[in-house]
Amino acid sequence: MTAWTQDELDRINAETYFTIGATLADGTTPKTVDIWSVPVGDRIFIRSFNGTAGKWYGPALETGRGRISAGGVDKAVRFVPVPSDDEETNRAVDASFLQKYADSEYSVTMSTEPVRRNTLEVVPEV
Repeated sequence: MTAWTQDELDRINAETYFTIGATLADGTTPKTVDIWSVPVGDRIFIRSFNGTAGKWYGPALETGRGRISAGGVDKAVRFVPVPSDDEETNRAVDASFLQKYADSEYSVTMSTEPVRRNTLEVVPEV
């Protein structure tokens, strides 16, 4: 599995928003959306506020592929679902949302159910 470089992590995590485009089954990536992303160690995670009703989340689950852009980093990525029973990872992601977005009332929503079950790890492609 490919890892983020420290420079990429620093640049991405310094940004409030993360531009994501999920690849559709036909191989196109027609829409991009700006969402929140959070670091946990050397990993990056995202959550869908709207679950499968979100424009990007359904295709991200279906194909597991897309592109991200933040802080000058533009990469092809894989989206890996985090199991809802992976409490260690989910608690760490919760804490990161609460810390990074503490100034927003939505940080609590993004760190509780039902949003919590919509967690994806963003893994860079080779």
